[in-house]
Amino acid sequence: MGLLSPWWLAAGAIGAALPLWLHLLQQHKQDPVEFASNMFVERRTESTTYQRKLKYKILMALRLLLLILIALAFAQPFLRKPPAILNVGNTLNLIVVDNSFSMREGNRLESAKREANSALTLGATAQIWSMGSHVSYLSQISKDRSELTGAINSIGPTDEKSSFAELSRALRDSSRSNARPLKVTLITDAQRTAMPPSFSDLLLETGTELKIIDVGRKLPNYTVETVNASRTISDLTKAKVNATVTAFNAPAAKKTVALKVNGKKLSSKTVEIPENGRATVEFTGLDGPYGWLRGEVEIEDEDALKEDNHFFFAVERADPRKVLLIDEQRNTRAALYFKSALESSAQSFFAVEEMSAAAAANAKLANYAFVVLNDPGSNVKGIESMLKQYVEAGGAVWIAAGPQTGTLPTIPIAGLKIEGSKMATRGAQRFFAAANVDPTFPSLRRTGRLEGVRFFQYVSVEAPQGTVVAARLDTGSPLLVEKKMGEGKVLVFASTFDNVSNDLPVKPGFVPFVEQTATYLGRVEERSSSYLVDSYLDLRSDQKRSSSVEVIGPKGERALTLKEAASANTLRLIEAGFYDVRRENDRQELVAVNVDRRESDLDIVSRENLQLWEQSGKGAAAGGQAGSVVDTAAPEPQGFWWWVALLAFVTLLAESLLSARYLQVRA
Repeated sequence: MGLLSPWWLAAGAIGAALPLWLHLLQQHKQDPVEFASNMFVERRTESTTYQRKLKYKILMALRLLLLILIALAFAQPFLRKPPAILNVGNTLNLIVVDNSFSMREGNRLESAKREANSALTLGATAQIWSMGSHVSYLSQISKDRSELTGAINSIGPTDEKSSFAELSRALRDSSRSNARPLKVTLITDAQRTAMPPSFSDLLLETGTELKIIDVGRKLPNYTVETVNASRTISDLTKAKVNATVTAFNAPAAKKTVALKVNGKKLSSKTVEIPENGRATVEFTGLDGPYGWLRGEVEIEDEDALKEDNHFFFAVERADPRKVLLIDEQRNTRAALYFKSALESSAQSFFAVEEMSAAAAANAKLANYAFVVLNDPGSNVKGIESMLKQYVEAGGAVWIAAGPQTGTLPTIPIAGLKIEGSKMATRGAQRFFAAANVDPTFPSLRRTGRLEGVRFFQYVSVEAPQGTVVAARLDTGSPLLVEKKMGEGKVLVFASTFDNVSNDLPVKPGFVPFVEQTATYLGRVEERSSSYLVDSYLDLRSDQKRSSSVEVIGPKGERALTLKEAASANTLRLIEAGFYDVRRENDRQELVAVNVDRRESDLDIVSRENLQLWEQSGKGAAAGGQAGSVVDTAAPEPQGFWWWVALLAFVTLLAESLLSARYLQVRA
């Protein structure tokens, strides 16, 4: 036992002297009075004071005890409680089987399952786990051997990456929640890439006994590590596919690499891979119908882990997407500058179609990648509701605000409040300049922060909370503002493209500004051509909007339930292959998913490091190597001052009752 504030106990001991002084030292002593004769004194029975003295001593003891208990409560006593894990009378046996992607090599998984069945002890309380990038609980805590054996035999391979840090975290959580010692048997191929950067991530709770059974072996392996291809292509003959082939713990070799589209082999090449190195191979030209194409680069020669010899990628073949330019200002050159910038780029995938607001009322906006409003005035009011529906369903609108827009109370569609159109004067401030430019915003990555661009006129708008201001003018007024609406977005440029309100159209940054903005709004390269297993795919950007999303997995099954299809914001990609994602407004996307190529490295962890991990649950008492790395969990102090305070309260009640009775008897 210990005291957090021992000086309070010393003060209580001093305070306890007060009742002693009052009860013992200050007792009233009556001096005897001498009488000449007692014959006139009335004779009566002499009463004893023994019982009254007994009550007096008990009362004094209660008062002493009360003061001592109060002082002890303020001293905050505690007991050094040993960790709950030391409850050795109820051990939980955990059988953990590694079923990550690398366990597909040879018969590793079958060997692991045999070892797991052998580790089951008759009559012991056990639970079965599987381990990849996440820990899965395959059975309840049970003594039923048939249930536990069935859970082990049901384990199948996954495409996940193994993570020893995630397993250690789950073991620590289980140890604390169950308040019992754990006896863990881990059957794994002990892959080196499963180790965390810091050994502290592997530490176990004191009392956890870990035994690692290694069923792996270091083997040479070749794999297609990455594939780079354009996400959207209009001319397949000009398409380029670059693949990187890697040798893990393998000698130099020549490998035949093939390119396939929709399961059809298009071409193959021989590549020389250096020892433990990488080599690249490039394919030119694809072939396939319009729509989404299922691409694959494959090593035709087999090796230790043949499942990683192919890499999936998705490509969309489509004609250049149409961009709708709604322009009411026919006497300006804004449309010419915009169309020239967008269609002149070698990377351009767009074709501009120009029309008036009245003609746009009959257009099907879903056929356009995005819509551009050049200095919209009051004429756009007739189609504003239609444009809002288009944006909320996933479309995008780019607004260039000029003098006509400055006469409106708010920016169309976006609803941003307008404070008027500002003009530069011929005085000291002859023009305005861009300031506070965010170079990470998709529209501004290659524009040189708009340096050297002079703005002579702009529309002053308010950017409320929830909007993104990518650039401001030196006056502090927003220059480029993005507002999310439903599944889509509205981008407001507080000037024009006509070389009158500014000289941006004749600056080098204008073409990349238009090109990057079009790519961003048109979702051409919004997503990668491939994802990794265990990553998350965004299904909807507006969490409050109710829109159905249908996802078909690699095996042709639905990846989402009906409830998830209507409400889920993300989807965890759990297996390699192609996911067919279909959103509202007839938007379809093919998502290629591949295994993390760190699983292709079949190098194993040294036995010394595995022993350190095994001994981490034994603390410093384990001695040896683990003693210098792992500290023993200190006993947890558990205070019981409130029990002392409760006892002091009971003592106070007893003292009050006894004192009241004593005074009544005395009266």
